[in-house]
Amino acid sequence: MTDKLTRRHFIRRTAAAGAAATLFSPASHAGLFNKTRRSSRKAVVIGSGFGGSVASLRLAEAGIPVTLVERGRHWQYQGENSYPTLNGLGLHELRYDMLWQEPGRIIPGSTGMLQYHLGGSIGVGVGAGLGGGSLVYGGVLLQPRREVFEQALPFLSYSDMDQIYYPRLLQKVSGGPIPDDILNTPNYTSMRVFIDNASRAGLDVVRSEVGFDWNVIREEVQGKRTPFASIGEYVFGCNSGAKNTLDRNYLADAQATGNVTIETLHNVSHIRRNRWSKRYEVHCEVVNDKGYVVGNHIIECQYLFMGAGAINTTKLLLKAKALGDIPLNDGVGRAWGTNGDELMGRNNLDASTGAIQGGPPSIAAFDTRNPIKTTGFMHSPSPTSGDGTQLQMGMCVSDQMSTASYNRFTDRIDFNWDTSANKPSHQALLHTMDKMLDTGGGRLLDLGIMGTWHPLGGAAMGEACDYNGKVLGTDNLFVVDGASIPGSSGAANPSLTIGANAERMMEQIIAEHIR
Repeated sequence: MTDKLTRRHFIRRTAAAGAAATLFSPASHAGLFNKTRRSSRKAVVIGSGFGGSVASLRLAEAGIPVTLVERGRHWQYQGENSYPTLNGLGLHELRYDMLWQEPGRIIPGSTGMLQYHLGGSIGVGVGAGLGGGSLVYGGVLLQPRREVFEQALPFLSYSDMDQIYYPRLLQKVSGGPIPDDILNTPNYTSMRVFIDNASRAGLDVVRSEVGFDWNVIREEVQGKRTPFASIGEYVFGCNSGAKNTLDRNYLADAQATGNVTIETLHNVSHIRRNRWSKRYEVHCEVVNDKGYVVGNHIIECQYLFMGAGAINTTKLLLKAKALGDIPLNDGVGRAWGTNGDELMGRNNLDASTGAIQGGPPSIAAFDTRNPIKTTGFMHSPSPTSGDGTQLQMGMCVSDQMSTASYNRFTDRIDFNWDTSANKPSHQALLHTMDKMLDTGGGRLLDLGIMGTWHPLGGAAMGEACDYNGKVLGTDNLFVVDGASIPGSSGAANPSLTIGANAERMMEQIIAEHIR
C-alpha cells in the first residue's frame, strides 16, 4: 500500500529533514563534521593572562609574528551591560552563564569568564576570556616585601624586580593606590575601619596599586556614572569601565604593532612536537559562543610560549608528556601551590563597617612580627547589607606544596594538596587575625583553605624550567605565566609578580633564544 503524500505529511517530512540537516551540518552547533584549518606562525602564545599578554607584546615589538590563542571570548567593554554581575549572588550561587565549561560537539559547554577546577583535594578558580585572570581578579597589584619575596623566590633579584620590572608592569596596568577623596566616602568606611584596626594591631598597612581607573570610580561616587566598582561589583569585569583588563593595554598595544593575530574561542586540546621538523603543533577546538565545538585549528610554530596559567599550562604539558607528544623533564607537575591562600574575616562588627563596601580591594596589611611566619592580608570588600562582616584574603609562603598529575581517563589534572601539612601556615594566619580581633573586636570567621584564586607552579622555575622560563631539556618551549612561580609569590596577591616576572623573562628569552 502506498502512502498518500498530503501537504501535512510533506511539511512534517521536510521539517524533520531540515532538523536532521541542521544536526549534522558542519555549521551547526553540534558540529559533528568539523572542518580543520591549518596555519603557521613563528611564535604561538597560549593564554592571554598576565604572562601571555606580556609575551605577546614583547615578541611583537621585536618583530616576531605571533598568534595568541585564547579559549574564552573577548568580553570587550561596550557600556553598562558588557559583563555579568553578581547582583547579590554568593560565589557558590554563580549562574551557568558566568562559568566556563569544557566545550562539546553534541552537549554544549559554556563560555563564561570563570572556570572552577576541582582537582582532587582542592578547588581553584581561574579566568577564561581575552585578558585571562585580569577579567576576574580584584585588580590587586600588590608588591611583596623583600624578605618574604626572597624566601619564596630566592633565585630572583628583588632589587631588579623593584627597580625595573614591577614599575614596567605597573606603568601599563595600574591606576595607582586609592586616593584620599575616594577612601573618605561612605562606601569605603569598611576600608577605613580595616586600616584603623590593622594599624593598632601593629601590622604594616599599605595602599596597594590596583588595575582600576580611579577617575572612573570617582565619577561613580559623584553620581556621574552608574556605580559598580564602588558598590562591590568589580569581580566579573566592571560595567562602569573602571577595570584595566589586559585587552585594553598590553593586548591592544600588541595588536597595534601589526605582528599579532588573536584567536579567541580557541580551546587548546593538546600540543605536540613534530619529531621530524621539530616544530610545535597547537591543536585547537574552535568554539562558538554557545559552547559548541564547530571546527578545529592546528597552528604550527617554531617557538611555543605557555601562558595558560598554573592549571591549564600544567595540564597541557603533563598531557603532552603522558601521550609522548613532547619529551619533557620530570619537574613538570611539581611545586604547585595555593600562594598560601586562606579566606578569613570577622563578623558581629558594628555598623561602622558600612552597608556597602566599595572596591576594588586596595588596602593590604603585612604582619612581619608574626612569631610563626610573615603573613599578608588583603581586605576584600563585598556588599554585606550592614551585617557587620569584613573579609580578608590571608596569604603566606606555604609549608608544603603539591604535585599535579594528569588523568588520561578524565583528561584532567589532580593535586595531592595536603591541608594538614600546612598547619603552621594556618596558625600564622590565625595569629594575625587574633591581633585584629583584640584591637577591632568581632568574631573570627575561619573559612580555612576552601580553595584558591591564586594557583601557582606546576611548571616552575628551578624544577621544570630554568630561571628565564625555558623548559629544561626541550628547545624553543617557554613557560611565562603563573605556572613558572613555585607555589608562592611572597604573602601577596601574585598578579603583579607574574606579570613583572614575564617582563623579566621575555627580555632574556628574546635576547638569547629567538632567531
